Amino acid sequence: RLDICEKSLNDFLDGRRRQFPRYYFVSKADLLEILSNGSNPEKILVHIPKIYLSTKTLVLSETEKSASGRPCATEFVARVGS
Repeated sequence: RLDICEKSLNDFLDGRRRQFPRYYFVSKADLLEILSNGSNPEKILVHIPKIYLSTKTLVLSETEKSASGRPCATEFVARVGS
């Protein structure tokens, strides 16, 4: 029974990776954390360097919001050359 759950989870994660190939650069545990905190962008900022290799973090705007009410990223902060 556990094998069935694990296979279903792996199939789900593989589907997300096919939708957004940069997810291939993160571990299964990191991807689960990213997907489970999708409505809270502040919590996934620690994973940004794993997804965008030359990016240190993103700057989120408190005033600009998406249609769903989440903060928008307004800047990339480079990991090199800054």
